[in-house]
Amino acid sequence: MPNSIEFAKKYTGILDEVYQRAAVSNCLNSGGNMVRAGRNAKEILIPKIEVTGLGDYTRNVGYKTGSITWTYETHTFAYDRAIRLFADVIDVEEAGIIDCFVQAGAELQRTQVAPEGDACTFSEIASTEGVTTKTEVNLNLPRFR
Repeated sequence: MPNSIEFAKKYTGILDEVYQRAAVSNCLNSGGNMVRAGRNAKEILIPKIEVTGLGDYTRNVGYKTGSITWTYETHTFAYDRAIRLFADVIDVEEAGIIDCFVQAGAELQRTQVAPEGDACTFSEIASTEGVTTKTEVNLNLPRFR
């Protein structure tokens, strides 16, 4: 029997989509094209963009020429939370669960990562000086499985 070697698959894109749908605080996140990964898992790079101000437009000269300054600021996460899920490859094959890792990762995102991320986000907002908290029950909030 010849060898059967399957290339590694990248599941992070799928799991990121699961997180985006499950996180209540998702509306507070910036676009993924703005934030970049840093040198290690505890860092992100956030762009700092500066542009020159408006100038007077004239018919003879036209628009004033401006400039753009684009730099990145490194931020380190305050928490380093992770887990490694392990499933025996033989057990997965015998059970016939083809997308075991995707399904398990999606479940982890929905039930653990997104709620913990939301709690951390709202805790940071509530602890900011000048922010007051108000407890209110809203029964029309979406329910996540």
